[in-house]
Amino acid sequence: MITFPMLLFTGLFAFFSGNVHAFTIMYECRFRSVIRVLLPSSAYFVYSLFSGVDDVPLMIFRIVILAAASLLLFAAETLISRYSEARKSIPNSVSVSAISEMYTKKLNQELVIKNYLTDRNARLEERENISRSIHNSVGHSITAAIVTLEASDMLFDKSPEKAREKLLTAKERIRTGLDSIRHAVRVLDDETVSISLSDFLTGINTAADEFVMDTMRVIHMDLPEKNDELLIPREHTEFLTGAFQEILSNGVKHGNADVFFLHITVDSSHIKLTVNDNGESDFSSENAASRLREGFGLRKLKSYADRCGGLTFFSNENGFKTEIMLPFEGGHNG
Repeated sequence: MITFPMLLFTGLFAFFSGNVHAFTIMYECRFRSVIRVLLPSSAYFVYSLFSGVDDVPLMIFRIVILAAASLLLFAAETLISRYSEARKSIPNSVSVSAISEMYTKKLNQELVIKNYLTDRNARLEERENISRSIHNSVGHSITAAIVTLEASDMLFDKSPEKAREKLLTAKERIRTGLDSIRHAVRVLDDETVSISLSDFLTGINTAADEFVMDTMRVIHMDLPEKNDELLIPREHTEFLTGAFQEILSNGVKHGNADVFFLHITVDSSHIKLTVNDNGESDFSSENAASRLREGFGLRKLKSYADRCGGLTFFSNENGFKTEIMLPFEGGHNG
């Protein structure tokens, strides 16, 4: 775009000066810096010195004309170059903007999906906790009620008063099951609150006493000393209490066990519950995987422990044995 103006200035200079060497202005095209402004004038000045100068003012005038023309051409080419670069950069800017917008939309979409999955996992976890609580608490209550009703049926002819007591006990157990359902489906604000080891052991003793009263089974317990200072997550204590009830019910229902051994150990960061019974079970290392996959109760126990970073162990040697160990961040009152 600058070639034609260069040729025009060269022709005009040659015509008015009568100098056949006016082509030196064309040297402008060989440099891309400010030196291009001075090159034609400098070349003309050197040529004039060697060829002899008759009219110095005319030579100076021609040097100024050459410098002015070179400056004008340099400015014009600079503006044209910047304009061309700007035009070229527009599509790039649009492209970068489009890519950036597309990337932003993708990030927003991924964020929406991530939030959805997080909410979904939270809901699934909550549903799992509720289903486990219902299964453990209600399952125990219903099992106890059935056993009590069977005992009442056997006592009905021989001892109507004792049979009536058993009926009232079964009624109370069913009512307890309904209360457990209501408790499980409520979203409690204090789910993350910790309770003391003493309160947890009190709940375990209560569950054991109710089971013995309902089923006439025997439970030997080896418990740690009560400690009001050591705090355990409430969710852990509710789970372990429900797990204890579930294990006892399964021992009677599936293994016909009548003696149970409970052992609980706890330190500042772990709590472990172990239950043995004298029942008969076909559980073995060969069918353990299928039993855990098909058995709702055992699967729920393992699922909770795995999610909390704990461990579960099931075995069947001289009776069924269940071990559950859960980690927690130890806390103390005060």
